[in-house]
Amino acid sequence: MKIAVKLTITFFIVAITAMLVTGAISYYNARATLKEESFNKLIAVREMKASQLTAYFSQIRDQLIALAEDPFIAEAMNEFKKGYYNITEEIKKPGQLTASATHINEYIDSAFTPYLDQKGISVNPKSVFSRKPNTIILQDFYLASNPNELGKKHLMDTIPVKCTYNSAHIKYHPVIRSFLERFGYYDIFLIDVNGAVIYSVYKETDFASSLTDGPFVNTNLALCYKKALHIGNKNEAALVDFSEYLPSYNAHASFMGTPIYEKGKIIGVLVFQMPIDNINKIMTNDKEWEKVGLGKTGETYIVGENYTLRNQSRFLIEDSSNYFKMLKSIGTPRATISKIRTFNSSVGLQEVKTIGTDDALKGHSNNLLFKDYRGVPVLSAFKPLSIFGMNWVIMSEIDEDEAFSSTETLKMTIIKAFFVMLILMLIASVIVSRQITKPLKELKHDAVELSKGNLDVKININRSDEIGSLADSFRMMQASLSDLIHGLEDKVKERTKEVQSQNQIILHKQKEHIDSLNYAKRIQDTLLATDKFLNKYLPDHFLLFKPKDIVSGDFYWATKNEKYFYIAICDSTGHGVPGAFMSLLNMAFLNEAINMRHIEEPHEIMNFVRERLIANLSKDGRQDGMDGVLLRKNIKTGEYDYSAAHNAPVIISSNEIIECAADKMPIGKGVTDKAFTLHELQVKKGDVIVIYTDGYADQFGGPKGKKLMYKPLKEKLKLISELPLGDQKEKLDSFFEEWRGDQEQVDDICMLGVKV
Repeated sequence: MKIAVKLTITFFIVAITAMLVTGAISYYNARATLKEESFNKLIAVREMKASQLTAYFSQIRDQLIALAEDPFIAEAMNEFKKGYYNITEEIKKPGQLTASATHINEYIDSAFTPYLDQKGISVNPKSVFSRKPNTIILQDFYLASNPNELGKKHLMDTIPVKCTYNSAHIKYHPVIRSFLERFGYYDIFLIDVNGAVIYSVYKETDFASSLTDGPFVNTNLALCYKKALHIGNKNEAALVDFSEYLPSYNAHASFMGTPIYEKGKIIGVLVFQMPIDNINKIMTNDKEWEKVGLGKTGETYIVGENYTLRNQSRFLIEDSSNYFKMLKSIGTPRATISKIRTFNSSVGLQEVKTIGTDDALKGHSNNLLFKDYRGVPVLSAFKPLSIFGMNWVIMSEIDEDEAFSSTETLKMTIIKAFFVMLILMLIASVIVSRQITKPLKELKHDAVELSKGNLDVKININRSDEIGSLADSFRMMQASLSDLIHGLEDKVKERTKEVQSQNQIILHKQKEHIDSLNYAKRIQDTLLATDKFLNKYLPDHFLLFKPKDIVSGDFYWATKNEKYFYIAICDSTGHGVPGAFMSLLNMAFLNEAINMRHIEEPHEIMNFVRERLIANLSKDGRQDGMDGVLLRKNIKTGEYDYSAAHNAPVIISSNEIIECAADKMPIGKGVTDKAFTLHELQVKKGDVIVIYTDGYADQFGGPKGKKLMYKPLKEKLKLISELPLGDQKEKLDSFFEEWRGDQEQVDDICMLGVKV
């Protein structure tokens, strides 16, 4: 075999081997990296949704307890109870009980039974209506004879009969109904200590019934009532899981209840029927899964102890036709499919028994690849989720095909490139071999060129005399030199690949760092006061918040109790990530002081926070903590007072700046540990209270690159004081940016303006 052929085959084999090895390594490394990134994203979404869901249930609990503590509810409980038990005595119209029973039977035949048939519910309609006289009369007036259609019975405020119950209904029903509509609850119940449902907003068949001896004694509403009645603590609530609830036409329902106290004695139970729509909104990201990185097939969902969903399946929402085909293909019972179709809901019906749900219900958190409830391979990040005694699991998943779609694209690209390079290498090998063999025909000339150091000389090996033998020696020498050069080229390529690989690692780590900061920002944002909350208690205000970095050491935090509204504008030690951690700790101690320790006075709250900071952070002598102002508003009278550490509020009144006092010490370890001072704000209607941290005044800029300082800031506040607060915020922001110019922002900025 000629050397030209040998060289061609050798080059060809080496090239193919190198391409195959490189392509395979690239593909599997990319797949492994993408798998890790996908799991990290799923974990982040899972943790975010778990946090949102826990916060939402805590909010419901707090609303429930706050409403139960309101004297208004105790009054409503007593008046409804009196009207409930006296209804038969107050309405003495001859034949009223018989007439009411007739009306209920007519309602059962004309409206209730057809609706049950429409929903496919097999039950004796009359078995869900109580035979007690007061129940019959109340259900007649507020349900059977109510002119509003099913689902709108709650719109009626009064009945054409004068009685104690109707007087209470006229007084309390519009207020409780407004509360329900504002916060999106399905229903609200008042149940006395004997188990009588003496009031409900929607007036379904459970209204006026008994939970101790009536038709709904075995429902989860009855269970919630019994648990709440025996809590023994007015600051706790009982939650029962979702299950079919006949008064809601067998839709799955969950309830949360808490006792109602009057003078230290339980007089009844307040119960909320949980809003499934709001839970779905959290878990589906308001049906915008792609915005949180779940792509076309990802979803987060909750599974209960009975292995059924606690929120809507994405696939039922987006593609119900294929969803029902899937249910049939995996062997879901026809009755279950029919219920899902009837209620257009998978809650409590769709079974999810997978490797992940089994593992999570055993108390394990993990990230695995397995088949989901559709039988489709998915990447899943799961963990247990305990909410007020409910042992649920939360799953964050995306289809394997979608997660690895980019690696499949890479795979096809590598294959196409392989065949293109195959042809090119074949051509290149032939050309190179010819170029090596052709110069050997003129060995004498080539020998002279070699003696001159010309390594590119062409050596002719087709000679048969001594020159030909000598040519073989020259060929071997030339081949050795050529191999050396190729070896150097390979080393250069190898070093280049190493540099490129290290660069990719650096870029990946940089992305992970930025992603972590963004996630930390989302956590911090959830703890800051919401616009809705601030607008409720500070109707006319502006808030200028400009973190220096992604996360901030400055923060604004607000809360309330029955009497006061509090807002803190504070500057934690440091900025960026260290400042953010300090802000989280500071907010936690403020929350502990007001909402857990029930401290009401601003200066005592700041004393408490300082003690907590010193105890936890100043053991090594560091002076970590914060400066800031804690402003308190009396919700009823509108009066303001405050305590301040270093930063003092100012009042803009009649186009004049009034500077307020502040304690010149931090909330933390300082030179002195004297108690903070409580200051009253003497303000009148139209005055503006402004509170700020030092970031605005400390900004370098202007024509000479100097600090802005407080005097120009106060002059600016005075200049724009007649403008609406929204315009003042824009003016302050633009003034800051014009002053800063090309300079870097030096500190976090937080400024609050409140018009009295």
